[in-house]
Amino acid sequence: MSQVTWRPIAWLLAAGAFACSSGSTAPEGMGRIAFQIATTGTGSSNGPAAADVVVSRGGNVVAIEQVQLVARKIRLSRLDAACAEDEDDDDAPVASSAAGQAHDSDDGEAEDDDEDCPVLKLGPLLLEPPLNDGAETSFTAFVPVGTYTRLQLQIHKPRGSKDLAFLAAHPDFADVSIRVKGTFNGAPFTFDTDLTEEEHVVLPTPVAVTAEGTTAFTLLLDVRGWFLDQSGTALLSPIAPSDAIRHLIEHNISSSFHAFRDDDHDGDDDDHDGH
Repeated sequence: MSQVTWRPIAWLLAAGAFACSSGSTAPEGMGRIAFQIATTGTGSSNGPAAADVVVSRGGNVVAIEQVQLVARKIRLSRLDAACAEDEDDDDAPVASSAAGQAHDSDDGEAEDDDEDCPVLKLGPLLLEPPLNDGAETSFTAFVPVGTYTRLQLQIHKPRGSKDLAFLAAHPDFADVSIRVKGTFNGAPFTFDTDLTEEEHVVLPTPVAVTAEGTTAFTLLLDVRGWFLDQSGTALLSPIAPSDAIRHLIEHNISSSFHAFRDDDHDGDDDDHDGH
């Protein structure tokens, strides 16, 4: 064949195959990326032994000890790319990220070939970002060489037959997309949500993926603001929250996603001092 046709499933296979083969040479026209996750940049955490994220307001203190998030269809996209609509998205609404405005999916029929929006992982997969300084690599993949401006992922609520394998491995995540464990004024809590939406996070600086080396992208979840009220001056209790407080916490979560180039793995944007 004189032409290679790249289909969405190819990105999944690439992600799985090369996550275990970091020394492999990139195929022609492709570049390697590392997908990283973080909650704080270097020097930002203030928990005991840098193990927790601790936020205090007035006399209240929340210590976040563990964050787990179920994600599916993580992908990059180029400038002005109209990515094919997710055929299995739980009717997830499109959310505006704190880094930029949401970009609507293509309303037309999904295309088999989507070189402008390569899928890195189909999932679902369980992400557990570190609560200490810096970023951790979750997986690596190959994508077409080019310049990318957005990172997209779906916060996913596992359910039904399509998620049988995931639920067999993580049975306590049935109908749970995000779980946070910690303490509020010393009392332990577990905050579960079934929040389901697709996040479109604009990269503050377009990132060029080349055929040489590895380009690292960090997805940062700014968990420090998850349990703050609208003014940011008081903490919301995650213990038996009312519907109104739960809604506000979920809004804080969906607004907390940032993404950027992070080749030194420190959890901070390589091109900016802050977010």
